[in-house]
Amino acid sequence: MENPTQYNKTIIQSLLLALFLTLSASPSFAQDNITIENLIQPLVAEHPDKTGLYVLEKGGEALLARGWLADRATKTIDVQYFIWGNDNIGKLAAETLLRAAERGVHVRVLVDDLLMTTASDEIFAMAYHPNVEIRLYNPVHSVGVNFFERLGEMAIDFRGSNQRMHNEMFVVDNMIAITGGRNMEDQYFDFGHAYNYRDRDVLLVGKVIPELKDTFEEFWNHKLAKPG
Repeated sequence: MENPTQYNKTIIQSLLLALFLTLSASPSFAQDNITIENLIQPLVAEHPDKTGLYVLEKGGEALLARGWLADRATKTIDVQYFIWGNDNIGKLAAETLLRAAERGVHVRVLVDDLLMTTASDEIFAMAYHPNVEIRLYNPVHSVGVNFFERLGEMAIDFRGSNQRMHNEMFVVDNMIAITGGRNMEDQYFDFGHAYNYRDRDVLLVGKVIPELKDTFEEFWNHKLAKPG
């Protein structure tokens, strides 16, 4: 019987080796011909009933992995977060997704409404691109409502206000995904000036990907998910 641990090491080491060679060979993510499909598909095809995983413990490698994958997407990128900050990480993430959209990649972004503010212009500006769709989950607070007004809304209708979406997911070309506890904000990637959260993600390939995809579709098509 095949050792699943050895499979995990093989497929993830191949991915990370390609990432390392790409970055060391050129200053730009997009100057090589590596795609998610030609990198992952042969390995997944050899192990159709297995899931490969790699823990992204450090914020820097978690950020690098997202950028590298987004720059190699050729079909779709689906992202789902509870928090999307208006800081360096939030702006960098928006720019990365727009760059993918410019190449023809269909990008979908689902963000919870609770902590969104009018300052989050970068996210909503993406919606003007024909290849980008943005939805807010349960926007009962309405983007731009100040903190005290939101508290009032929660006091009046706590049950409705408390239906939040805490999923954090990043799925590329329906073949590889990152999920875990990190949101799109400086403190989740060790870039906070005052403090940082200790958090982690998992990079996943293989059998589990369709399940993650189905989870995203369930939230994306839910009646509480409204166009941004």
